[in-house]
Amino acid sequence: MIRKPNFTHLGTAIAFLGILSVLGIAGCASPERTATNFCRQLALEMPGIAEQPATPAMITSTVKRYKRLQEVAPLQVEAEWNALTLLMEKASKIDAADAASVQEVVDLSYATEKSATAASAWVLATCGVDISTGLSVVQAPATDVATTDVATTDVATTLP
Repeated sequence: MIRKPNFTHLGTAIAFLGILSVLGIAGCASPERTATNFCRQLALEMPGIAEQPATPAMITSTVKRYKRLQEVAPLQVEAEWNALTLLMEKASKIDAADAASVQEVVDLSYATEKSATAASAWVLATCGVDISTGLSVVQAPATDVATTDVATTDVATTLP
């Protein structure tokens, strides 16, 4: 006797595997790389970034903060933030007794100067934060008030 395959169980198993794979993909999805997400993450990380790292643990913590921001950096600032993160990583591993190690970080800091300036300007314009100080900066709104160079005077008019 030839048995017909039971597709009911097979269909259920395929549906179950499909659901698991969708959930797995969604669980592994990286955070959205938007300016809003970057600014939110920056608000969380800024207190630690603004603090001058004085111990190896603080330096490691600062590098981790830059890496978390790197994960959400939007395309507008991604390359610049990647350069800053690389500089932070290299600087955290510097061997002050090794001239070549020191020179590598010095060279990298010069090479990333434009990136640092661009990232700082983008963060200031987008998030309203000066990353060099950690302070929120409120920029005065632009006004559309017309001005003239002509002095005005009040003139009394008398009617006859």
